[in-house]
Amino acid sequence: MSTKFIYVSLLILLASCSNNSSDSAESQGNTTTNEEENSWCIPTEFLAGGVLVFPTINNPEYNTIPEISSLNFLKDNSKVALLKINQQVYVYPHDYTSYYEIINDTFDNLNFAITYCPITETVLCFDRKLSNNETVSLKPSGYLFKENLVPSDANAKYFWSQMLTEGIRTSSKEISLNTINIIETTWLKTKTYFPNALVFNHQNISNSFTDIPLDLSNNFGVITNQVNNKSVHLYSYNNFINDKRLDFISVNRKNTIVVGSKENVFFNAFYIPTNLDFIALNENEFPNILTDNEGNIWDVFGHAVQGPRQGQKLDSPLSYVGVEWAWNEFFDNITIHN
Repeated sequence: MSTKFIYVSLLILLASCSNNSSDSAESQGNTTTNEEENSWCIPTEFLAGGVLVFPTINNPEYNTIPEISSLNFLKDNSKVALLKINQQVYVYPHDYTSYYEIINDTFDNLNFAITYCPITETVLCFDRKLSNNETVSLKPSGYLFKENLVPSDANAKYFWSQMLTEGIRTSSKEISLNTINIIETTWLKTKTYFPNALVFNHQNISNSFTDIPLDLSNNFGVITNQVNNKSVHLYSYNNFINDKRLDFISVNRKNTIVVGSKENVFFNAFYIPTNLDFIALNENEFPNILTDNEGNIWDVFGHAVQGPRQGQKLDSPLSYVGVEWAWNEFFDNITIHN
């Protein structure tokens, strides 16, 4: 069954149950006035939707790995997103987030939103503190730009392209969304390596009928943000098999390391700090993935867990996983790594 078919079916389901949802859902008309049309900073022929907004979670519930496992809903190959804040790992199964698309939360003064587009299969975590210092709650706007999610703020003042992380209306053209580093893996890897993680759950999960496995044909993109000239380095899981676990590139004029593993099912990318030389750890040391010339040990999230830099976190460029056709839709300058 195609992802697009599932997405349309889910829209129908949400339309039928939106009046009974405990979460706020809003509707918009599907007609666009000339004034509205002129306010878009993108060609409107690539814009669709605007009818239904998914319910949005602002106070998500979390359960332990054993509690979620006991529900027997997630399969070993179910796709999940992992976020690490301080020493705690939080898990967002795509089977669950596809029902909402955007989940707002706050930990330790970090205001963030997990956003998932089931068509392009892209999950990004955004800092809800905007570049203009305004803190907002995000919601699905109901629009799609090139079939990709368009997040909006709660007051529908700002609209962004999820994959580009750029404002696509006049009001938000100069207001960018900053991302927070996450990884994508499977439920089995999560249970195995992060047994103390907390998993996003919600009372409406029983209404979800999706089954979203991790797709090994999807690509990991590392994006260079240059004005009017965004480019992307694309990697597949087959780039990181056997003893090949690292690649070194330049992103935003910074030395960058791309790390991955088909066996342990993850990708990530980090800017390389001055005077550090990274070496890949053995696969059996996962979730620790890197060491360096100072003797630090770094985990898959870019946190130093041992060594003189313990407690530090590596900065990352904009990077995430998505379906192949979506990269071609959004980026003209693509470097495919073989």
